[in-house]
Amino acid sequence: MAIDRTTIWLFLILAIALLLRLGAILAIDDPEQVPRSAEESDAPTYYVIADNLIAGNGYAYGEDQPPTAKRTPGYPLFIASIFKMFGRDFNWIRYAQAAVDVLTAYLVFLLAVLVFKTGAVGLLASLAYALYPPAILSSTHILTETLYTFFLVFFAVTAILALRGRGWPLYLVSGIAFGISSLIRPGIVLLPVVLLVMALIVRRRAWAGVLMLTLAFAVTLLPWVLRNNRDLGKPIPTSTLVGSNLYKGNHLESGGVYPLSSDSLFSNDLRLRLSQAGEVQRDSILRAEAMRTIRSNKKEVVLLAVKKIPRLWLNVGYGNRPSKKSLAVAVSHCILIVLGIYGFVTIPRGSRYLAFVQVTTILFASIMYLAVAPVVRFVFPLIPLLLPFSARGFLGLTDKLRS
Repeated sequence: MAIDRTTIWLFLILAIALLLRLGAILAIDDPEQVPRSAEESDAPTYYVIADNLIAGNGYAYGEDQPPTAKRTPGYPLFIASIFKMFGRDFNWIRYAQAAVDVLTAYLVFLLAVLVFKTGAVGLLASLAYALYPPAILSSTHILTETLYTFFLVFFAVTAILALRGRGWPLYLVSGIAFGISSLIRPGIVLLPVVLLVMALIVRRRAWAGVLMLTLAFAVTLLPWVLRNNRDLGKPIPTSTLVGSNLYKGNHLESGGVYPLSSDSLFSNDLRLRLSQAGEVQRDSILRAEAMRTIRSNKKEVVLLAVKKIPRLWLNVGYGNRPSKKSLAVAVSHCILIVLGIYGFVTIPRGSRYLAFVQVTTILFASIMYLAVAPVVRFVFPLIPLLLPFSARGFLGLTDKLRS
């Protein structure tokens, strides 16, 4: 049976994606040195939990430590499963992430084809993701980006398939996928509720399906919520770092710049109160302090959020001269955004409803991340949702230039 040219090109793109990610892994001098940089500084907060799970100490940071909810369980469980199968070798985590990211490149192709119904847009979007440097580097980091991105894009693909009338079970699959993504990184946990509201506005006939998606998502999160209620005394749906992130992100004196530790931002009185509090109480105190700041300084907080936009999406605007790496990110993201906007407006009106999942996710996530300390790696998982529009915009512009 003959294989069409689109399939051949897609296999080639996926092969390139795999080779680039494996090459980045093999280029690491000391694979067991984790973290290798400030960018990877959060890595121990995940793999130490995985180590303790394997050792039978429960979901905690040590044998003599109480249960924790500082990190949602998705990524520590992923690390623990890799360690259990292949031994405590960080490169096996990287190899698994490389394979997962190649699957994401394939999902980007599907996402573009579903919205634009053309293989050319799908191939270009998939190629762009295969070559996207942050995705390549993220697969080498012991961080949540790669795994989270896969489930976020899988959620978008299955949701759009469901919107196209492929059957209500896909709404359930999509809800479960988003639930898993939220157990890996919980920053946009309220998205299903926003999608439900948007469905009533954009595609009213889809509201029942999106409601099923929302319920499936809630059921997926339920075991984690019940566990937290049992072990920490509170039904926490995400993590106990929400208060810290809100406090850092809205700390007016520091300009919401993301510090490695929030301790340097605390007053002596607040530091004393926190030293006497447990994990859950500490989160509650910092949430209350953050909300007090927001309520008392509404105008300043809004202005700070606006200042965070270039920091979040372009990694510039911190008050110092950006590095060449930051400038490269800024330029590439600007190009993708401009092309993406052009690609979106060229979607036929009758098909534009198919894009509401991607567009809502990108916009809602950006707003949520502006409420905390902005870090450009937060938006790396949103790029695959943008790339189909950018690819369509690029092909549309080239067609115009030719004519």
